[in-house]
Formats: sequence, structure tokens, C-alpha cells
Amino acid sequence: MRRCDIRASRGVAALTALALLCVLPVTGSAGNDTPLMFEGRVLWIAGTTLMVATHDSQSINVDLTHVPQDEYQRLAQDDRVVVTGTIPSERNRIVATSIEQLEPSDAGSTFSPY
Repeated sequence: MRRCDIRASRGVAALTALALLCVLPVTGSAGNDTPLMFEGRVLWIAGTTLMVATHDSQSINVDLTHVPQDEYQRLAQDDRVVVTGTIPSERNRIVATSIEQLEPSDAGSTFSPY
């Protein structure tokens, strides 16, 4: 029962983050001071750009330039992550400060009963 409450609150956090992207005024101070956190699924990662899908299928562009590489170097498609960051004044991406993997990727592993 508690697990559902956590998932619901994370969904609300993701929706709040998306709403903030849409309604924040275009000023430098408002964007840079707005921390947020949301959960999503890795769509792809290339260089310092991560594309994450939220639970409601919204795609969010995440800038990884301020995240230590060890936090994202092993991420794979479909990994669940929590992104922490801010919204820049351009409002066209999330500038991440932290990426937390929620469960390890099973890519490449095989099941063997022996």
C-alpha cells in the first residue's frame, strides 16, 4: 500500500515539473532558482544529453553537463531514474545536478536455472 503512495507522489512531482516548464516566466532568476525532481525512464543518452520519458509519456530533454559522469555512464535504455535539477531561463530542458538510477539494468543478463 505504501509503495503505491510513493509512486503516486512521484507522478505528481513529474506533472508539477512539467507544469513549471510551461508556466514559469522567462526570467533568469526564476528559472535558475527552481529546483525540481522527477522520475522517468531513459529513452536515450548521447554525450551530455539524456532524454527521459515520464509516466504520462512526456519526453524531457535533460542536460547532463553538471552531473558527475559516474552517475550516468552506465545508464541504458528503459532504466528508471530520478532526475534532480533546475529549469534554465530558456525553459527548453532540465539542467540536471543529479541522476539516480532506481533499479539496475538487466540488459545483457540472461536467466539460467543452473
